[in-house]
Amino acid sequence: MKILSHKRFLIICSVGMIVLFYILNLYTPLVADDYSYSLGIHSVSDIVASIHNMYFRWTGRIIAVFFTEFWLLAGKPFFNFANTLIYFIFILLIQFHIAGSKKMFSPLLFLAVNIVFWIIVPAWGQNFLWLCGTCNYLWTTTIILFFLVPFRKKMDNMEHKLNVVLSVLMFFVGGIAGWCNENSGAAVLFMLVTYLIIKIAKKSKFTLFEILGIAGFIFGFFMLICAPGNYARLATSQNYAYSAVQIVVMFIWKILSITNLFVKNQGYLLIGISFLLLFDLIYRRKHTIPLYSICFVVAAFAGTYSMLLAPGFPDRAFIIVTVFSTIALGNILMNIHMKIPGIIKRNRNIISALIVLLVAFSFFDACTDVLRIYFRWYDRVENILVEKEKGNLEVEVKPIMAVDKHTASYGLMDVMDDKNIWPNTSIANYFGLKSIIKNGDDKGDSLWVDKGKRLRQLIKMPWETISQARK
Repeated sequence: MKILSHKRFLIICSVGMIVLFYILNLYTPLVADDYSYSLGIHSVSDIVASIHNMYFRWTGRIIAVFFTEFWLLAGKPFFNFANTLIYFIFILLIQFHIAGSKKMFSPLLFLAVNIVFWIIVPAWGQNFLWLCGTCNYLWTTTIILFFLVPFRKKMDNMEHKLNVVLSVLMFFVGGIAGWCNENSGAAVLFMLVTYLIIKIAKKSKFTLFEILGIAGFIFGFFMLICAPGNYARLATSQNYAYSAVQIVVMFIWKILSITNLFVKNQGYLLIGISFLLLFDLIYRRKHTIPLYSICFVVAAFAGTYSMLLAPGFPDRAFIIVTVFSTIALGNILMNIHMKIPGIIKRNRNIISALIVLLVAFSFFDACTDVLRIYFRWYDRVENILVEKEKGNLEVEVKPIMAVDKHTASYGLMDVMDDKNIWPNTSIANYFGLKSIIKNGDDKGDSLWVDKGKRLRQLIKMPWETISQARK
């Protein structure tokens, strides 16, 4: 009965987390690039034309661009539900790659992965709530984890194989996975190379799905990296002539900077992996590190240092590194079978409740910031509508600044002082204005200064008002 009671408690917490995730999506407005990607998108044919233009003039990430523009066309309310479903699948796939079998799924592991990501992911809101950000990172990472499922099964069972039809489909799934994201693609590419080396060293035969899956992934990654838009965008940026010494110094400095970011953002996971391996080596003396753990660790490092070739390393790009580090840590935990002390087993309900309570305080702060941003944004939309009804197309608004990393707009740009720069220009075009400009600061009325108004804004979502404001 105690086991059932504990499991029931974990299931309730897990379901609660997914419901709360949906609510966070529900009260997250459009942010930054969302406005830019919305412009000119009125049909599926517009999306196709936009993707073609992007591929040849700006970026190779056509998979992410398609998802972004599709959901902006479909509408944020539909995206909220779809994003919650993808997040749920994303967590389940991480569980699978940790456990290696669907039979080993557990509400405890589901809850643990959620909590680890809530605490460790440096740009949680950008990765999981921001529409443009989720399509670029959450959705593409989910595709990659799905693509790797047969390879993970193969690592556990060398006899595992797919039929001819599924093997052929792996080429197309691999192509999509490789075409998703640059540092994610580099991470998986190095992972697959490690996988191939291990198989060759063990003189294992390759199955059809492995050959076609890897070939598809390489093809997709090639199409991503070699997109004409990447070089067109590079040509528009300022180019400086550097001496050989300056290039070497800059390269070394970038290595140190990325290493510092890696330790800063992945330090807890690195310490955890190191401690567990050391414990296993000294006390158990098994010297057995799972091969799939090695592959995931290689992928985590490759995903990090592939950014040496990028002009910057935004926190949101760490998501693939965090995913693979978490899977590696989970693999090792499940492999070394550390015994849980009796006192922890006897009080696991209390311990679980305390952990959930501690996370709840952080969640309360995040919810407060999400609602504050939502109300400020709703006020802005209503103000734009009022000004347009007066015939005023040059609008001044208060800026909206996020203070919690679990909000979508944390670290992203809002309306600025200059009406002629982005994102002012995109927001103005989105609402059919001549210009929009910042006036004042984010300090304003208390969150619940007008409880009746705020309650109405909570119940009546702003999309009807936005539709009116855009006319």
